[in-house]
Amino acid sequence: MKVMMDTGANRSFISIKALDLFYNKQFINKSHSRIILADGYTSLFVFGTMNLFIMMDDMSTSIKALFVKELCVNCILGMDFIHKYKLIINAEEQIVSISDNYKCITLKFNINKGDIRYPVRLINNVRIPPKRTVTVPVSVELSSAKVLFRPCFKLQQRLPIFMLNSSLTIHHHTSSISFHNPTTYSCLLPKGIILGTTTIPTLFFKRNSIIDHRSVNNNITNLTRHIDNSERQDRVETLLN
Repeated sequence: MKVMMDTGANRSFISIKALDLFYNKQFINKSHSRIILADGYTSLFVFGTMNLFIMMDDMSTSIKALFVKELCVNCILGMDFIHKYKLIINAEEQIVSISDNYKCITLKFNINKGDIRYPVRLINNVRIPPKRTVTVPVSVELSSAKVLFRPCFKLQQRLPIFMLNSSLTIHHHTSSISFHNPTTYSCLLPKGIILGTTTIPTLFFKRNSIIDHRSVNNNITNLTRHIDNSERQDRVETLLN
């Protein structure tokens, strides 16, 4: 199952596709609602909540996730998971530290040869005048990234327009795409239509076989710095080590 960590998401989510494979419906706490993503346009229908149990190497983790119909991946772990397990992401050394009340483990990033595709949707209804180029806002299920863009082949076959972007810069789940209409008549595009997909390399974690003890000790010190009682702080550091 593909899981994405998203610092732009306050809550964790799991899709119906993942539940069909791994969970019995009796574990779902049903409560219907709709939430709006950070772009202010994209909405997700929430069927309920459920407790997820995820193994991070030899550490068992859990989080209460919102159960939704469709996601760009099977599961998104948001800031609720990141705060609960005090995740420290070291992009330079390509490692992530995960801590609970009993121990701290370090996992290493590993580049996956596959990729995940994210649909790019039109935010508003758009009319493109003849012989004109217009730039329009779009929404993507990513909080922020620089990604490659691939136009929808069927859409380009159906409409005589050109999409001029080969890459997108996404900020707060939104970006922009330029269209050119070479014809002598206007073209109309409806709100919510999928214009194409973006792709980025995916990451997965593996246990770091060569442990940087200095980095681990620094992380443990940062995690226990708030403890006022020195004796209690020493006991916690001993447990984490």
